[in-house]
Amino acid sequence: MRTLETPVSKLSTVVGLVLQNPPESQLFNMTVEDEVAFALGNLGLPREEIEERVSWALRVVGLEGKREEFPPNLSGGEKQRLAIASVLAMKPPIIVMDEPTSQLDPGGGKKEVENVILRLRKEGGVTVIIVEHDSRFLFRNADRIVVLKDGRVFLEGTPREVARRVGELLGLGIKLPHSLILSHRLGLPPLLSPEEFQPRVTHQR
Repeated sequence: MRTLETPVSKLSTVVGLVLQNPPESQLFNMTVEDEVAFALGNLGLPREEIEERVSWALRVVGLEGKREEFPPNLSGGEKQRLAIASVLAMKPPIIVMDEPTSQLDPGGGKKEVENVILRLRKEGGVTVIIVEHDSRFLFRNADRIVVLKDGRVFLEGTPREVARRVGELLGLGIKLPHSLILSHRLGLPPLLSPEEFQPRVTHQR
């Protein structure tokens, strides 16, 4: 599909977009439930199907208990999960997330959103494309990584294949897993996570 020639109304049924901007910029309804149902109502779906999709999407992102909550009262991580639920309810085959955790604290909020992404990956049925400068989550969980340079594909492959080019990735200013940087400096095969590090133990008498 040529995106410049295809109406947004048609593209939105194929690709869902979670923006890089703070999640507040995507939320404008009075309740969590209304937020997820808004786009579905614009599609003219039957009320029963709207209810079913809203319940399903809120369950996937772990917000089923917040249906009547006023969105501004949610935490940062909850707001981002609500933005994801609003897109997910449309059931597009592809969801693009532009730095989905960049506005969140490294602890709870970021972890909440990452868990939602992992759940979508595990349950299948949707392709998730994440645009990120911080690649640490991607190297541990992605099926495929594409590195862009000056608007063109620079590297492409599985995380382990791309990890073999650590020096070039660092030169591009990409944030890499600490374990990957350490293994590169020690001359070891790429280690994508600390769990892969197996220290060599020697026994002396």
